Amino acid sequence: MYTLKQACQILNLTEHTIRYYTDIGIVEVKRDKNNHRLFDEQALDWLKGTKYLRELGMSIQDIKLFHELCKKEGDQAIQERLDILIKQKEKAEEELEAAKQRLQFLNHKIEKEKRILNHLIDDNQNPSKKIYTKD
Repeated sequence: MYTLKQACQILNLTEHTIRYYTDIGIVEVKRDKNNHRLFDEQALDWLKGTKYLRELGMSIQDIKLFHELCKKEGDQAIQERLDILIKQKEKAEEELEAAKQRLQFLNHKIEKEKRILNHLIDDNQNPSKKIYTKD
């Protein structure tokens, strides 16, 4: 069993975040005689999964629904969980594509700045050096 502080260190989450997840019922924990939260390996796994889903941008409501579906038996619950994960994967793939485009833009800008630095092209980035023509 792990204390709240230990769980925070293991998962790199704040005490506030872990308390919130336990208070809203996403993660079930045991309590000691002083009513302090105690975390077993299963609770840590739930917290780790919750952390990853949040990092993927999943809403707390969807995470809570997913966790509730994990506790249910039957193909219907499994299908609903699968649907949630597929939807999240599609969103993550869209975000990855957007990040790739931003990275491509940065790489282009870096190469341009290197060429300017090596005097291979003119520095037209500096507004004071731009030549404006009348139209």
